[in-house]
Amino acid sequence: MDTDKIAELYPSVPREDIDYLTESVTGADVAGLLRFAKEGSDRAVDLAKRMCAAIDGGTVLTFPETGYGLPTVCAWKGIDTMTASDAIAFLDSLPEPGCSELADGFVAGENAMYAAEIIESITYLDAPEGRAGFVPDRVLRALGLPFVDETIPGAVAFLGGLEDPDAVKRMARDFQGKGMVGLASGDYPAQFAGAGAKLGLDRMFYDVGCFTGTVNAINFDVRAALTFGNISPGDREGLDAYLKKRPKVIIVQTGPIGRLDAALAFAALMHHASIVTGCDLPEVPGALRVCKDPLDMIQVGIEERGIVVKLQPIELPVAYAPSFEGEVVRKPDTYVEAGGNRSVSYEVLLSKKESEVEDGKVTLIGKDLDEMPEGSVTPLALIVEVYGPTMQEDLESVLERRFHSSINFAEGVWHTGQRDNNWVRVSKTSAAAGFRLKDIGTILIHKIKEEFGKVVTRVQATVITDPEEIERRRPEAQKAYDARDERMRGLVDDKVDVFYTCSMCQSFAPEHICIIAPERIGLCGAINWLDAKAGFELDPRGPNQPVDKGAVIDAPKGEWDGVNASVRKETMGRLERMCMYSLMDAPMTSCGCFEVIVAMTVDMQAVVLVDREFTGMTPVGMKFSSLAGSIGGGRQTPGFMGIGKRYITSKRFIEAEGGIARIAWMPRHLKEAVGPELKKRCEEIGMPDLFDKIADETVTDEAEGLMAYMAEVGHPALTMDPLL
Repeated sequence: MDTDKIAELYPSVPREDIDYLTESVTGADVAGLLRFAKEGSDRAVDLAKRMCAAIDGGTVLTFPETGYGLPTVCAWKGIDTMTASDAIAFLDSLPEPGCSELADGFVAGENAMYAAEIIESITYLDAPEGRAGFVPDRVLRALGLPFVDETIPGAVAFLGGLEDPDAVKRMARDFQGKGMVGLASGDYPAQFAGAGAKLGLDRMFYDVGCFTGTVNAINFDVRAALTFGNISPGDREGLDAYLKKRPKVIIVQTGPIGRLDAALAFAALMHHASIVTGCDLPEVPGALRVCKDPLDMIQVGIEERGIVVKLQPIELPVAYAPSFEGEVVRKPDTYVEAGGNRSVSYEVLLSKKESEVEDGKVTLIGKDLDEMPEGSVTPLALIVEVYGPTMQEDLESVLERRFHSSINFAEGVWHTGQRDNNWVRVSKTSAAAGFRLKDIGTILIHKIKEEFGKVVTRVQATVITDPEEIERRRPEAQKAYDARDERMRGLVDDKVDVFYTCSMCQSFAPEHICIIAPERIGLCGAINWLDAKAGFELDPRGPNQPVDKGAVIDAPKGEWDGVNASVRKETMGRLERMCMYSLMDAPMTSCGCFEVIVAMTVDMQAVVLVDREFTGMTPVGMKFSSLAGSIGGGRQTPGFMGIGKRYITSKRFIEAEGGIARIAWMPRHLKEAVGPELKKRCEEIGMPDLFDKIADETVTDEAEGLMAYMAEVGHPALTMDPLL
């Protein structure tokens, strides 16, 4: 990478250090590589000490939006807080690496990794807001369920650069089409952007920076173990065992390799990444492979790391992958849109007789994009009809909810909402590439057969833009919505004998188990009781297993002997009990991909709620990332619990402790998001003014301020018994 650019990004690093650490070679034997890594490691450690000495010794070194301080230091050494003075002593204590055997390379890599994190954290002290590099904890947690169900089979980190823009673009399409997370370092971020591939925290494709910023690819990996795996900081043996299995990471390295790169490559190997390089380096089976064809490097890495890609290819004029699910199509970039209160738009999935469904058929009724002028607003109906010998009406809504993610996987196509309250946009870029509304029908057929092929054997889709036909078909859709609503009205915990487990996250959090009930959605927010029921019917040996509730032990707390027996079995005896409606007595465990945290207040009188999108301080004295770090990985922590967002407005929300009357604070955007349903619940419990008594960050973010506000407005939690 251009050293002038590095000097611009790292103004506090002397130019001679930059030149030395980036001095590169295109090939080396084992001895040469070990020597190169040692030189890079020693210089990085020395640089880190000098940079620490140049700032106030009491300065706490950390990264933005994380609960793990310096993540690799926290994970491998068990140190969660480090000041600049601490860092100097820590760096002085590191062993001196040799350069005669492979073990020396790992020592050099580990030392360089710690030094790079310290240098990066100091650089962040004066960095402009939004600086590329560190991937926040909230982004990692949002990937939890896709990592768990292997929608995301692994991650690929790009190191170095490649001058061929066509090859760069094809590499981006390759890994995105496989559903993998991308981490780009060195020249790659600019080269990918120049080739038309978009990077960002909402794209599963992250610019981790350059120079010492390469360590951000490593701490992304290690935080997955801390976040989901209940690995205690400093448990080197447990961490190593976890990283052997997950998450699976490959490094694609092209161009010459510098001293710092060589050292950090050994750090990557320490984390069980597989490296594929274009340099002439000695190969290490299962760890380091040489591949001269950039377009084959990702596949070679996948094979070396044992990654299984489940995403099936689909023929579309645009890229199609989970990495585009978070993409937002802004109005200035929109070619055509439907719904969003601007036009009639609805979507529905209907069960039909075998003779009524022609498998794979896509029908368009009305105009398509190439017949609409740019900026058009069109009515739209998406009707999918399915047949399967074991298909049931109860499963219709489960399959229909998958429309959202399925459509959003298409690059430049944005979907939100459901039923007759949806909203679809297609970007100008995707329209110019040849994407058509009829392609949405192709997408829906493909994904439904891919995900639900065991229950549906025939799928056909109809895409309608003709206003008259949309109105003609609308009553059938409304009839289906009404029937589902009627069934759901009677779907409460007391009227079912069976709950369901969800053990998907056990691949990342072995000691965690979710119990899904009609009135308690999974803590990831993605799995409700009907989803779990469908999951069991689709795969009787899968992660969703029926749980006979058994005899009631404590009705107000939601404790049954059958649920307890299942919890003991699923956690291998680590947990004895679980109360479905309690925060304080044997609450449900958390894996790491929860949407919201419930935490008791400092005075133990109320609770605050905070979601992972909120990056500020909370009145319990911790940010979301710190709270999350203390409860994830399968821990059962009375007073603190991860939940799904929709559980907030459930009648069973911490019912044993008084329910929503205990809520004293939540971020404003979360309060607005759940506002309509929460106001309705406030009225149902006879406290219509409760909603206005719930504070947010504009009122206070301190414990004392919250207590004062609660007293000022007469919050009902103050009249309840303390939580402890």
